[in-house]
Amino acid sequence: MIEKVNKPIKLDGAHNVRELGGYTTSDGRTTKNGVFLRGDGTHALTDQDLRILLEAGIYLVIDMRSPDEVEQFPSRFYMADNNIRYENIVMFDGLQSLFAGEEIQNSMAGLYCRLLDDCREQYSRIFRLFIDNDRASLFHCTAGKDRTGVVAMLLLNLAGVPNELIVADYSVSEHNMSDLFERQHKQLENMGVVVPEYVFGSPAEDMEITLDYLETKYGGANEYLKLCGLTQYEVDILKARLVE
Repeated sequence: MIEKVNKPIKLDGAHNVRELGGYTTSDGRTTKNGVFLRGDGTHALTDQDLRILLEAGIYLVIDMRSPDEVEQFPSRFYMADNNIRYENIVMFDGLQSLFAGEEIQNSMAGLYCRLLDDCREQYSRIFRLFIDNDRASLFHCTAGKDRTGVVAMLLLNLAGVPNELIVADYSVSEHNMSDLFERQHKQLENMGVVVPEYVFGSPAEDMEITLDYLETKYGGANEYLKLCGLTQYEVDILKARLVE
């Protein structure tokens, strides 16, 4: 599975920043390189990391972390003196919110489905920012697998990438982030914060459940984004930017 998906860009301060380009769609086309990158936290990026990402053409950075996360670990893109457009669009407001619902007691799939149901306004803002940006966009959270994973799923589903490849692109985050997850888990335990083991994983079934929910309840990403307020014309612009 890992060999089939894009590998992370080699950076010192992030471990899960990677292209959404280069994936074959169901109709034989290919997602474009240099348009969308998904990632984990950008607070520890070095100056050299910033140069690498700027040279990759990034102009828009969408940070989906909570206010607490942003305050404690400000993004280097926000702090750096450059021409990057940085937007913080909050998807949930912290750990208490994350585990408030009973549907999130056994896996992360419940959270992903809840994001689809409850965050249409945020997705409308995110995808309109994508449309307005004619250069590369980087969207990220802390680990680059949950909030980031749902946006990546919507983009790849819209492009027509097969479900098994969307699932593989999601699942590899656990591998990419394994060393960091282990350290974070120990830090949280030392702070007396009990976090379930599944929070540090990205099993295929979580994304499979979410894709099925997206299709069954909303009819796929195209129709979902229209429910978020985008017009079909705007969705078509996004599709054209996604696929060769």
